[in-house]
Amino acid sequence: MASPATRARRDRRPRHDPRESEREILAAAEEILRELPFREVTVEAIMARTGLKRPAFYAHFRDRNEIVLRFVQDIAGEIFAGADPWLSGAGEPRAALLQGIEASTAVYAAHGPLLRALADAAPGDGNVEAAYRGLVEQLAAAVAGRIAAGQRSGAIDAELDARDTARALVWMNERYLYVMVGVRGEETAAVARTLQQVWLATLYGRP
Repeated sequence: MASPATRARRDRRPRHDPRESEREILAAAEEILRELPFREVTVEAIMARTGLKRPAFYAHFRDRNEIVLRFVQDIAGEIFAGADPWLSGAGEPRAALLQGIEASTAVYAAHGPLLRALADAAPGDGNVEAAYRGLVEQLAAAVAGRIAAGQRSGAIDAELDARDTARALVWMNERYLYVMVGVRGEETAAVARTLQQVWLATLYGRP
């Protein structure tokens, strides 16, 4: 059954507007992914929330996995925007790092069902897996660059391997947020504090 928000979107949509129908399908997919695990989401369930016919789905998307791919770019943009003060070297490094981790935890709390769907879809679809790993590795590469810059300035231990340390920290975040926020629904402030302590201790030598 369509939610009031979905019905309102449908009422406002000019008929035969492909861009609007695409946005409506995406909104319905995000809605249902907040209620069901990815394995239970079907094209039929998504389209039932839009009032559109099934062929409208395939006018925009290859399958339900492609729906998940469409969310990657927006979520990546939010994560990088939140982490930018630390990644760009703006401000005091420790404070900027703390803010960046808070921001990334907030993004996961806001989009947890979508990120969980992406992780769940990855093993069964090469394109989804590539997009998912690409998102994580892109962030790891940016973190590695920040670690290397901190090593040059003397703020971060020169003995650390920048690339491997970045990948370990970023993949740790991914799994920890997936389990603690995405699956268990833990309180995000406590989750962020734990991650902050680990990153600070690893990079700057103290919690």
